[in-house]
Amino acid sequence: MERIELEVDDKVAKAWKAAPDNKKKDIANKINIRIGKELFDYDKEGFKLYLEQLRNNMAERGLTQEILDDILKDES
Repeated sequence: MERIELEVDDKVAKAWKAAPDNKKKDIANKINIRIGKELFDYDKEGFKLYLEQLRNNMAERGLTQEILDDILKDES
């Protein structure tokens, strides 16, 4: 994984800093998927490959297929 920086408003930044680690991890996973979906939207095969790689990476971190499906469903 690689880090990037995102600008958010002051309230969001303050809430992020105060959030527990498990909440931050959940939000980071959702953001990662959402950004990937936006960036690969024009290339469905590229997005499918990205999801497969992400699925493997997240499985190593404890994110199950069921949780991933739920995140993707929420973003539709």
